[in-house]
Amino acid sequence: MKPFSKLIKNQDNLNKRIAKIKNEVINDSDVKQFLNQHQSVLTNEMIDKDLNVLQEYKDQQKHYDGHDYAHCPNFVKGHVPELYIENERIKIRYLLCPCKIKYDEERLSSQLITAHHMQRDTLNAKVKDIYTNDRSRLEIAMEVNDICKKLVNGEQVKGLYIHGPFGTGKSFILGAIANQLKSKQVPSTIVYLPEYIRILKGGFKDGSYNEKLERIREANILMLDDIGAEDVTTWVRDEVIGPLLHYRMVHELPTFFSSNLNLEELEHHLSISNKGAELTKAARIIERIKSLANEFYLDGKNLRNN
Repeated sequence: MKPFSKLIKNQDNLNKRIAKIKNEVINDSDVKQFLNQHQSVLTNEMIDKDLNVLQEYKDQQKHYDGHDYAHCPNFVKGHVPELYIENERIKIRYLLCPCKIKYDEERLSSQLITAHHMQRDTLNAKVKDIYTNDRSRLEIAMEVNDICKKLVNGEQVKGLYIHGPFGTGKSFILGAIANQLKSKQVPSTIVYLPEYIRILKGGFKDGSYNEKLERIREANILMLDDIGAEDVTTWVRDEVIGPLLHYRMVHELPTFFSSNLNLEELEHHLSISNKGAELTKAARIIERIKSLANEFYLDGKNLRNN
């Protein structure tokens, strides 16, 4: 058994090492900034209890220096640490690093189908799986095949405005078109329009509105799912849908639509605003849709109940 005096000395050495580590940690510029920001709620006891957390934070890179994801130096790859206080304890969480955001965006852009807020079964749809047990489905399957062949060959074609009752497979057909093009290395973008409009509104807060709108406006081939299901405001009609379709019409970019509304019903839907019925503005959008796509009615039973 070690002499008591030696145990005391070892303890003193340990205390000195801990004191040295604590001094290095709390004098780190980023740690010091956190401590200063929260000095009204922090105590020495909290700092001592969670010194290991502060040291974990200190030993990592907090400020992005342009490195790529493969060379991210942090403990949790692709993430940066952030300190916070909860239940009188200092804790650490990890937020996405710009290198991870960039990596994810590049990986997404490398995929031939860019999808926004679409269901998985739609994204896995195939033309051969379009139900052909009635005439309208057989006709649209043949039409889709013909359009895809022309798009693959680089020919200029009009898209489709597919409308019909709920659950008849309109979105599924858009997904099938996207996958048919993907199999031929032709990129496309498919968007659930009501949700994307909501995301666009959020873009005003973080300054990403223009980028998000351009992303679909300039898509090589665009599919707008469920147009007419969005909440209509003058902003949605006049600042989003109208300019989006005008751009695609002028640049002759292939555009496809699905909707529960026929064009006459959609025109009425778009005409309603807090200013009353604005028929001219709604009619202008319908004319743009007609220039971009041929109307196709899809009838049949509700496949979602099967």
